[in-house]
Amino acid sequence: MSASTVRILGGVVALLSLIPAGGPYVLGILRDDIHAHSRIGDLGLQAMTLSGVALFLVGVLIAIRGFRNPS
Repeated sequence: MSASTVRILGGVVALLSLIPAGGPYVLGILRDDIHAHSRIGDLGLQAMTLSGVALFLVGVLIAIRGFRNPS
């Protein structure tokens, strides 16, 4: 893969990860009753947020790798 393809792939992964990372946050603000009364629901939304943040970091690292490796 070329460096530009790696950079684009990293950027796409980072952008797509904002949906699971930010979704529970928005749901928590707009509809607090969704997870406030359920421990399982709260843990599920926390897991979605953490996995989204982890995926965002992976996308950023892929993009950085594309900038560092120009071949």
